[in-house]
Amino acid sequence: MAASAATAVWPYRARGQATQRAPNIIFLMDDQHRWDALGVINPAVKTPNLDRLARAGVLYDQAVCQAPMCIPSRNSMMFGLYPNQVGVLRNGRGVPDDELPAQPLPELLRQAGYQTAGFGKTHWGLVCSTRGFETRCAAECVETGAVMMKDDVPEDKKLYDAEGRTMGGGEENNRGYLGFTSEVPEEKHRDGWVTRKCLDFIAHGIDPDRPLFLYLSFLKPHAGHNVPAGYEQRYDVDKVEYAKQPPWEEDDSPHALGVNRRKMYVDYWSKASDEQWRLMTMRYRANCTWIDDMFGRALKALERQGVLANALIVYCADHGEMLGERFYRFNKYCLYESSVRVPMILSGSALPGRRRGETDHRPAELVDLYPTVLKAAGLKVPRACVGLDLLGDRNRPASFCALHERKTEAAFMWRTRRHKLILRMKRKADASQYTAADIIGGEFYDLQADPQEWNDLYDQPQTQAGTRKKMTEELLARLRKLAPARP
Repeated sequence: MAASAATAVWPYRARGQATQRAPNIIFLMDDQHRWDALGVINPAVKTPNLDRLARAGVLYDQAVCQAPMCIPSRNSMMFGLYPNQVGVLRNGRGVPDDELPAQPLPELLRQAGYQTAGFGKTHWGLVCSTRGFETRCAAECVETGAVMMKDDVPEDKKLYDAEGRTMGGGEENNRGYLGFTSEVPEEKHRDGWVTRKCLDFIAHGIDPDRPLFLYLSFLKPHAGHNVPAGYEQRYDVDKVEYAKQPPWEEDDSPHALGVNRRKMYVDYWSKASDEQWRLMTMRYRANCTWIDDMFGRALKALERQGVLANALIVYCADHGEMLGERFYRFNKYCLYESSVRVPMILSGSALPGRRRGETDHRPAELVDLYPTVLKAAGLKVPRACVGLDLLGDRNRPASFCALHERKTEAAFMWRTRRHKLILRMKRKADASQYTAADIIGGEFYDLQADPQEWNDLYDQPQTQAGTRKKMTEELLARLRKLAPARP
């Protein structure tokens, strides 16, 4: 951990009387937000509200997800277990409500007396219950007991869906990535509706007699890049820098070759113009700015209600976005830096004063948020939880991520600030049964000398051989602890 030279102060006025009761927990989240798409890291991206939280709190600049895709990442985070323990390894149906491997975070807080309110994307599965949220509004993926956008404002949802259809499945075809200025007003976008429902709850629905767990989670900046009017104008497209390509004639990504629409992206973006690359990158950033603006509105509303006088604020994303890097690679579905690293911030008036204005370089993981929030709320952390309290001093040697996009193979990452090891393994149902004999191959990168991960050192034993051997042993030891959790 390393503190910044300047001591930041909490940026929001503490209206209302802070009490000794458990702190309010404000959990902000978005989807497919690159770790470096924050103004405090890259001034070319305009995220003033998240920047304020980072400067007044702790920025975890080495944080990673545990699976580079939505459903396994979000389940891992909300159960406090690794994907192999949860049994959710790919996007799909998720865990049925009657087979949960642990109590989800909102349910534990509800049982402890918190008022629990969730707005926006959870994506724990295609259909599930609200899993602890007393108040719940969702724009996509059915949650029984939730207010769904399609039922609340059906015409608005139809209007948005009509525009979204031009961008293909998941809004991730090449038109979705190139983007355009949306013709749908912000309030009729899915995230705009979520913001409106959240602001209405903050104004009229907060129970003053209970601590609050408020979850606000957006679908963007995930493609499509159909940004509402006004946000693209905050950028000078002629000054936008975009992904540089490696000097390859074909993809060199052993653990992720061919996965998820690779040919579609390569065929299009290898021939795209400089203007198209700049527009695509700018619109992704404009989406980040739009999301940041909505977070800011919610924080201001919470400030007016006095909620921030005693609050821990969490911000994270579920995974990153390659955005054309490393031979025209888009979305996630790989274990490279821009896919697995995530922005992560802890801030708020309940944050210990000694931690404010700090950048923490420990190998943090999304799975750490489960014990961190529970401990901040004064609650017991379940014994099975594998994460670390991010406000404590414990550390781990490296961070872990898993990819299961091939039927017969699995890939596992073990990452330090300096090095990254990726092992390809013969796929097994129980990760605790993996041994060195199951290793098919691997990749090894010196992230300091080669931050773009263009130079694979795995088959060069004379290079960092001792480090690679040590990291292999550590990764195999981690896998031995990942037996499936039992309900």
